[in-house]
Amino acid sequence: MVTIQTERNTDAWRILLFASNGSELFVLRRPSGFCLPVLRIPPQERIAASLNAEAQRLWNLETVCVAPVEIPHPDGTSGCARYHVMEVRKPQELLRIAPKAVNIETLKENAFTDVRDYLAVRCAMKFDAANSPPDSRGPFSEFDAFQKISTWVEQQLRLLGRQWDGTVRQLHANDSFALIRFRTNGGAAWFKATGEPTRREFAVTQTLSALFPRHMPKIMAVRTDWNAWLSDEIQGRDLDSTRDLGSWVCAAKSLAELQVASIGNTSEIHACGAHDSRITTLLSEVAPFFTAIELLMEAQVRTAPGRLHAHEIRIIQLRLTEALSDLEAKAIPDTVNHFDLNPGNTIVCRGECKFLDWAEAAVGNPFLSFEYLRQHFGRALAEQGDAATELRKSYANVWRRLLPQSTIERAVALMPLVAPFAFAATTLPWKDAHSNAKSRSAGFLRSLARRMHREGEQLACRAA
Repeated sequence: MVTIQTERNTDAWRILLFASNGSELFVLRRPSGFCLPVLRIPPQERIAASLNAEAQRLWNLETVCVAPVEIPHPDGTSGCARYHVMEVRKPQELLRIAPKAVNIETLKENAFTDVRDYLAVRCAMKFDAANSPPDSRGPFSEFDAFQKISTWVEQQLRLLGRQWDGTVRQLHANDSFALIRFRTNGGAAWFKATGEPTRREFAVTQTLSALFPRHMPKIMAVRTDWNAWLSDEIQGRDLDSTRDLGSWVCAAKSLAELQVASIGNTSEIHACGAHDSRITTLLSEVAPFFTAIELLMEAQVRTAPGRLHAHEIRIIQLRLTEALSDLEAKAIPDTVNHFDLNPGNTIVCRGECKFLDWAEAAVGNPFLSFEYLRQHFGRALAEQGDAATELRKSYANVWRRLLPQSTIERAVALMPLVAPFAFAATTLPWKDAHSNAKSRSAGFLRSLARRMHREGEQLACRAA
């Protein structure tokens, strides 16, 4: 049975589907003029993978995504339209669904029903590239980017005695990012490239893989001019796909072991681009951070959820300063941290665990990462009675070799208040959030502040 995608439960993307290195474009002819085809995909899913799947379902075409494009209406009266540039993997296949070709360079603005479609074509074809600075375009901003990537991947696999069988799964694509799975005769390989704002992940991943191969995927090759690497697919199951308590306990234990192993390497990890979440750094950010939060609360327009008042923000600031000072006095060693430690980034196999996606790597108090893992655990296995105790024990048992039990318990108790602040202060654009108080990041920062307020209240109640 075919599932019909309705407008209510999907996101619409206007598609710039090219073939033959950008010389052919799929357009629809309507009485009012040309228009671009539309693909509808489920929201909150990987855009590239979903668009490729929908193109296969609707048109029976093998496609790859190149990059998204957002085009505002030139008169400012309409909202932005979302476009995605895509290519047909086999150019001759486009003729099957669009037998009549149109010379793209002859298309004029008045040929299109919606002027934004014309502007999107110009953007995709780089007709306006002369107006863009050369360094603003990433390594995959041209047509045939996938061919360029796949050729390099094939070469690297051949050196290792492996062969790509032609099957791919593309999860992410734009002019400087790529995430593609290549199936081979010796297991799958993953190609990943990153650009700003997470360009650091390339250097961090190389460093951590060299220092801690037991906890990282194996890197098979790197391409520095693309900020890219090719790694072996890890055999195992991510925590997203299991509710097995043993797998989560294994992950907590492995996290602690990785962190203990990293104690002597924090300077090197920080130098390659990891965030600085050390206690002294966090303490220095407390006052300016909450000044920004106060401005954001004052700018809140919606009545619900209620804004925090100035005196409530000052109480959070005081409690957080006390908590950070308490942790500083405990002299817990700094280690590597993973600030995007979600279940999908944690792979368990045969009693071992490997961690992926280190764009938000940091150095600082190790219990920060455990708190992020514990929060995900609570959502996944909340109903399993004493499961949270088992998770905490598996993590704490490793640290008991270095820290007193009282220090571990105190650190765990303070983290529900400290960890949201560390995440926000380290990874979010809070310093200029007040300039766009209606942005998504501004709303998220207000939400985190309310959470810190609740956690601070609960911490005070337990101490009373």
